[in-house]
Amino acid sequence: MGIETAALAAYAAIAAAAVGATSALYSADTQQNTAEANAEMARRQGNQEKDAAIAQAEKIRKAARAAAGQANASMAAAGVAIGEGTPLRINEQIYKDSEDDAYSTLLTGTRRQQSANDQASFLEAEGSAAATSGYLNAGATLLSAAGTYGKWKASQKGGGE
Repeated sequence: MGIETAALAAYAAIAAAAVGATSALYSADTQQNTAEANAEMARRQGNQEKDAAIAQAEKIRKAARAAAGQANASMAAAGVAIGEGTPLRINEQIYKDSEDDAYSTLLTGTRRQQSANDQASFLEAEGSAAATSGYLNAGATLLSAAGTYGKWKASQKGGGE
Protein backbone atom coordinates (compact mmCIF):
# COMPACT_ATOMS: atom_id res chain seq x y z
CA MET A 1 0.00 0.00 0.00
CA GLY A 2 2.92 2.37 0.72
CA ILE A 3 4.37 1.85 -2.75
CA GLU A 4 1.05 2.64 -4.42
CA THR A 5 0.70 5.82 -2.34
CA ALA A 6 4.25 6.86 -3.23
CA ALA A 7 3.58 6.18 -6.92
CA LEU A 8 0.37 8.18 -6.79
CA ALA A 9 2.20 11.06 -5.11
CA ALA A 10 4.95 10.95 -7.78
CA TYR A 11 2.42 10.97 -10.61
CA ALA A 12 0.49 13.79 -8.94
CA ALA A 13 3.72 15.79 -8.69
CA ILE A 14 4.32 15.25 -12.41
CA ALA A 15 0.77 16.33 -13.24
CA ALA A 16 1.10 19.40 -11.01
CA ALA A 17 4.37 20.27 -12.72
CA ALA A 18 2.74 19.98 -16.13
CA VAL A 19 -0.08 22.27 -15.04
CA GLY A 20 2.41 24.70 -13.47
CA ALA A 21 4.55 24.74 -16.61
CA THR A 22 1.51 25.28 -18.83
CA SER A 23 0.36 28.10 -16.57
CA ALA A 24 3.80 29.74 -16.69
CA LEU A 25 3.85 29.54 -20.49
CA TYR A 26 0.32 30.93 -20.78
CA SER A 27 1.15 33.78 -18.42
CA ALA A 28 4.33 34.56 -20.34
CA ASP A 29 2.47 34.60 -23.64
CA THR A 30 -0.29 36.82 -22.23
CA GLN A 31 2.19 39.28 -20.74
CA GLN A 32 4.14 39.47 -23.99
CA ASN A 33 0.98 40.01 -26.07
CA THR A 34 -0.21 42.72 -23.68
CA ALA A 35 3.15 44.46 -23.81
CA GLU A 36 3.17 44.35 -27.62
CA ALA A 37 -0.36 45.79 -27.77
CA ASN A 38 0.60 48.58 -25.34
CA ALA A 39 3.71 49.29 -27.40
CA GLU A 40 1.62 49.62 -30.55
CA MET A 41 -0.78 52.00 -28.79
CA ALA A 42 2.17 54.10 -27.58
CA ARG A 43 3.53 54.32 -31.13
CA ARG A 44 0.13 55.32 -32.48
CA GLN A 45 -0.21 57.98 -29.82
CA GLY A 46 3.24 59.31 -30.71
CA ASN A 47 2.30 59.47 -34.38
CA GLN A 48 -0.93 61.29 -33.47
CA GLU A 49 1.05 63.78 -31.38
CA LYS A 50 3.32 64.52 -34.33
CA ASP A 51 0.40 64.78 -36.78
CA ALA A 52 -1.36 67.18 -34.41
CA ALA A 53 1.80 69.29 -34.17
CA ILE A 54 2.07 69.46 -37.96
CA ALA A 55 -1.57 70.55 -38.22
CA GLN A 56 -1.11 73.15 -35.47
CA ALA A 57 2.03 74.53 -37.13
CA GLU A 58 0.08 74.96 -40.36
CA LYS A 59 -2.68 76.81 -38.47
CA ILE A 60 -0.06 79.11 -36.97
CA ARG A 61 1.38 79.86 -40.42
CA LYS A 62 -2.09 80.42 -41.88
CA ALA A 63 -2.92 82.84 -39.04
CA ALA A 64 0.34 84.69 -39.74
CA ARG A 65 -0.55 85.07 -43.41
CA ALA A 66 -3.95 86.40 -42.41
CA ALA A 67 -2.41 88.81 -39.87
CA ALA A 68 0.12 90.07 -42.40
CA GLY A 69 -2.62 90.55 -44.98
CA GLN A 70 -4.76 92.44 -42.51
CA ALA A 71 -1.79 94.60 -41.47
CA ASN A 72 -1.06 95.36 -45.13
CA ALA A 73 -4.69 96.23 -45.79
CA SER A 74 -4.83 98.53 -42.77
CA MET A 75 -1.63 100.29 -43.73
CA ALA A 76 -2.66 100.62 -47.37
CA ALA A 77 -6.00 102.08 -46.28
CA ALA A 78 -4.07 104.61 -44.22
CA GLY A 79 -2.04 105.56 -47.28
CA VAL A 80 1.21 103.90 -46.17
CA ALA A 81 3.40 102.45 -48.90
CA ILE A 82 3.49 98.63 -48.60
CA GLY A 83 6.65 96.59 -49.16
CA GLU A 84 9.20 99.01 -47.77
CA GLY A 85 10.25 100.52 -44.47
CA THR A 86 8.09 99.95 -41.39
CA PRO A 87 5.33 97.93 -43.12
CA LEU A 88 7.95 95.56 -44.47
CA ARG A 89 9.54 95.14 -41.02
CA ILE A 90 6.10 94.54 -39.48
CA ASN A 91 5.35 91.76 -41.96
CA GLU A 92 8.82 90.25 -41.49
CA GLN A 93 8.25 90.23 -37.72
CA ILE A 94 4.81 88.64 -38.10
CA TYR A 95 6.29 85.86 -40.26
CA LYS A 96 9.33 85.41 -38.03
CA ASP A 97 7.22 85.10 -34.89
CA SER A 98 4.85 82.66 -36.56
CA GLU A 99 7.72 80.52 -37.84
CA ASP A 100 9.24 80.47 -34.34
CA ASP A 101 5.89 79.31 -32.95
CA ALA A 102 5.40 76.76 -35.74
CA TYR A 103 8.92 75.38 -35.26
CA SER A 104 8.41 75.13 -31.51
CA THR A 105 5.14 73.29 -32.07
CA LEU A 106 6.78 70.87 -34.53
CA LEU A 107 9.70 70.29 -32.17
CA THR A 108 7.33 69.52 -29.29
CA GLY A 109 5.38 67.09 -31.48
CA THR A 110 8.55 65.34 -32.60
CA ARG A 111 9.76 65.05 -29.01
CA ARG A 112 6.43 63.61 -27.90
CA GLN A 113 6.55 61.11 -30.73
CA GLN A 114 10.09 60.08 -29.76
CA SER A 115 9.06 59.72 -26.14
CA ALA A 116 6.15 57.50 -27.15
CA ASN A 117 8.46 55.40 -29.34
CA ASP A 118 10.92 55.05 -26.46
CA GLN A 119 8.05 53.93 -24.22
CA ALA A 120 6.98 51.42 -26.88
CA SER A 121 10.50 49.98 -27.04
CA PHE A 122 10.55 49.68 -23.26
CA LEU A 123 7.20 47.88 -23.31
CA GLU A 124 8.40 45.45 -25.97
CA ALA A 125 11.53 44.70 -23.94
CA GLU A 126 9.36 44.18 -20.86
CA GLY A 127 7.17 41.72 -22.81
CA SER A 128 10.19 39.85 -24.08
CA ALA A 129 11.59 39.61 -20.55
CA ALA A 130 8.25 38.33 -19.26
CA ALA A 131 8.19 35.66 -21.97
CA THR A 132 11.74 34.57 -21.18
CA SER A 133 10.95 34.46 -17.48
CA GLY A 134 7.84 32.37 -18.13
CA TYR A 135 9.75 29.89 -20.28
CA LEU A 136 12.46 29.58 -17.64
CA ASN A 137 9.87 29.09 -14.89
CA ALA A 138 8.13 26.41 -16.94
CA GLY A 139 11.43 24.65 -17.55
CA ALA A 140 12.41 24.85 -13.87
CA THR A 141 9.02 23.43 -12.85
CA LEU A 142 9.38 20.50 -15.23
CA LEU A 143 12.97 19.84 -14.16
CA SER A 144 11.95 19.88 -10.51
CA ALA A 145 9.20 17.36 -11.22
CA ALA A 146 11.61 15.19 -13.18
CA GLY A 147 14.00 15.27 -10.22
CA THR A 148 11.22 14.31 -7.81
CA TYR A 149 10.13 11.48 -10.09
CA GLY A 150 13.73 10.32 -10.49
CA LYS A 151 14.21 10.18 -6.72
CA TRP A 152 10.99 8.27 -6.29
CA LYS A 153 11.90 5.84 -9.09
CA ALA A 154 15.34 5.32 -7.56
CA SER A 155 13.81 4.65 -4.14
CA GLN A 156 11.50 2.04 -5.71
CA LYS A 157 14.41 0.20 -7.29
CA GLY A 158 16.42 0.27 -4.10
CA GLY A 159 13.53 -0.52 -1.77
CA GLY A 160 11.90 -3.18 -3.94
CA GLU A 161 15.00 -5.36 -4.37
